[in-house]
Amino acid sequence: MILASILTVLFLVGCIPPEEIETPCKKPYTKIGEKCCMDLNENKICDSDEQPFQPEEKPVSGTDLMQKYQDALMAAGGYSYKYDEDTYKVNEPMVKRELVQLTKIPVDEPVGPKKITMPYADAVYFDTAEKKAVAYCEGLDDTSERMCAGFELWDIEIPVDYDKYYAKTPTDWLNQFADKEPSEIKENYRYEVSGVEVTGLVFVEEGKTIILDIDPKTGIVWRVTIDEDGYVEEYQYSDVKTGIGEVMHVSKEKPEKPVLSETGEPAVPDAANTE
Repeated sequence: MILASILTVLFLVGCIPPEEIETPCKKPYTKIGEKCCMDLNENKICDSDEQPFQPEEKPVSGTDLMQKYQDALMAAGGYSYKYDEDTYKVNEPMVKRELVQLTKIPVDEPVGPKKITMPYADAVYFDTAEKKAVAYCEGLDDTSERMCAGFELWDIEIPVDYDKYYAKTPTDWLNQFADKEPSEIKENYRYEVSGVEVTGLVFVEEGKTIILDIDPKTGIVWRVTIDEDGYVEEYQYSDVKTGIGEVMHVSKEKPEKPVLSETGEPAVPDAANTE
């Protein structure tokens, strides 16, 4: 009887098609369909057949970028640039504008020991927090040095109109658009004038489009393009340098015998010649 039972089982197994015979899977594999595979999330789908998990990419926030640029600018330790030939030095809240040409400035009251009503100046300092401006005749080159010394203007504060002499800085542009989300962000395209790789932030307003081209490493705005109803205006900043330190007027020692460039004679004659 035992022999008969064994023969019967063998006969029945032999009648089952090979493809229907269950093949056990060794752990940690699981039988899914026709193959053994891993199914760690137990969703009855082989992990190898599932698409790898892709975290959802959040769009870049323009306001986050602006905050990043502002932080980079604050950490730069001051910066300088050229705009319309003049050199600007910025370390908030102070801004210095070095005039490329020595300039006569009309004043309401005479200044200096010689009571000059049209003093020369070659540097203007702006306190952006107080919105105040004063000029100095610092003698930034040989010509202006002779004139400043000759008229005894070394450390004389010359009052000037803030709005007349102030021009927007890269910091001003960042602050103006800090809370506005740009309509478009152009990343890593090359600014053709300076050769710097910049990020372009495009702001569209009613009848106006403003583009800020910003160096993402320093946060400095290299160029601003304003298209207002087809009229295009550009602010271009060049020769940008960072880490310039504090911005302030430094007093100089007055030369013993300053010389006026017009005459070539000493502005202050020797005492022996005055008798």
